[in-house]
Amino acid sequence: MRTAKSLFTALFLAAAFTFSACEKEDDTLPTAPQITSELATLPLKQDETHTFTVSISAAGKIKEVTATATAGTVSLTEITGIGQNTGSAKVNYKAPATVGSSTISVVVTDQQNQQKKIDISVNVSEVPPVVVNAGDVEGTWEANRTYIVRGNLNVPAGKSLTVKEGVTVIVEGDGTQGGSPEITVRGNFFSYGTAEKPVLFTVPEARRTKENMFVGLWGGILGTAQSQEMVFQHTRLEYVGAPAAENSPIVTSGEVDAGDPRYGIYFTNPNGKFVMQYSTIAYSKDDGMRINQGNFLITNNTYIYNGATGGDALNIKSGSIGDAAFNVFYQAATNGIKCSNSDDRTPQTDVNMYNNTAINCGWRQTKAGRGGSINLEKGGRGKVFNTMVVNCRYGIRFPKAPDNPDVANATTGYNFYFGNHADIAAEFYPSTGSISKGLFETEHDIAGAANANNPQFASLNIANFDHNTAKTAANLEMPAANLTFKLQAASPALNKGKTNFSPRLATINAGGKTYTAPQPATYIGAYGN
Repeated sequence: MRTAKSLFTALFLAAAFTFSACEKEDDTLPTAPQITSELATLPLKQDETHTFTVSISAAGKIKEVTATATAGTVSLTEITGIGQNTGSAKVNYKAPATVGSSTISVVVTDQQNQQKKIDISVNVSEVPPVVVNAGDVEGTWEANRTYIVRGNLNVPAGKSLTVKEGVTVIVEGDGTQGGSPEITVRGNFFSYGTAEKPVLFTVPEARRTKENMFVGLWGGILGTAQSQEMVFQHTRLEYVGAPAAENSPIVTSGEVDAGDPRYGIYFTNPNGKFVMQYSTIAYSKDDGMRINQGNFLITNNTYIYNGATGGDALNIKSGSIGDAAFNVFYQAATNGIKCSNSDDRTPQTDVNMYNNTAINCGWRQTKAGRGGSINLEKGGRGKVFNTMVVNCRYGIRFPKAPDNPDVANATTGYNFYFGNHADIAAEFYPSTGSISKGLFETEHDIAGAANANNPQFASLNIANFDHNTAKTAANLEMPAANLTFKLQAASPALNKGKTNFSPRLATINAGGKTYTAPQPATYIGAYGN
């Protein structure tokens, strides 16, 4: 009996051992997957693309393959071997616009959810600048590239030049008549910056100084009567206004004399279309920009230090119809906007100017009685509403006869005035103009004594402004790089704007895109809180 029990126990233990061994054998996972790449490092230029292959093996069969990158963009194509033991994939990578190092990681997962990762090191170096010598230009200046301009450029009639986001254009000008290139546009010009990657037209870095703010080192971007469309989005132009050469189209057309300063931007086609939004013109010797003729939309821009001893930030002449709204004019020599029907071209100038801000303007104008914020004059028609005028030489001005605007078709009101000195407050309604409190819709203006009605900018100090110091260009310092014009929540300019009117032009179509004019805001000025 004992022998039988011993035999039974032995058989039971043997069976248990066999079952346990089988169970362990069943729980054993296959070998982890493997992945290899045809390259371990990837040297690229900015925005360059490259495709390479990874090979995969998995005893437990391939379930999926994924890829990520710490910078740039990566995708996988031509993936083979899903559900099989071997496979491959194409890794498609585009380098970022910034110089530096990054990593591409490719991960394979088998059907037991085991994973294997391989890292490929990426080193991105700078793309060398493109040198553009004098001559005709068209086509596209590629995103995030640097272009060095070393002579006068011409966009031919019927052709287009498109400047993509992130482009920097360095114009090698010296401020002389013959050594300061311009870009003449007989065709179309499109500058498509973005908020994250604006376009910059500038001069060599060593020349970006306080001393050169009003010198005028290059000639600007100048349209001709042939130019059909010009668009600027998130674009900055600076150090413009060099003297014009005798053979410059802006001279041969009779707009300026040889040796006179050129404008930062110039457009002159009664049938043309001009759009400028979210852009900046800084440090011009004379007018920041001039629109002589055409349909236009000029909104959400910033104009900084335009004009040495004269010149307007935005000068609009006869033959022009459109909207100028939500712009900031900071320390222009004369006006933020001058709108005129001078030269009596057809159609009559007709502009809606609303929700603009003019700060410290008019003081460098050497001629008496001129300049300050917005001038509507010489037969021009239009509306001037919701303007914030801060420490300017003059308030909104409709000159007296014979330089008066088309008064029957002009109006203004709902404007906000602040001056930190009695001399400034005395000219909220200019003594050289025809507007007095109560005319048109000015009963809705906010205007008081010196230092009354501080608009309460969130970060801009306006209390310490000295209008006598501001009369001399040499006294000006380089403005802060982070200038902001938003208002505090308690600003008296909030909820005081006029909104029951429409833009002059609802939309403009240019470059195959539609641009919509913004509606007037409930606040006064270019920014709310």
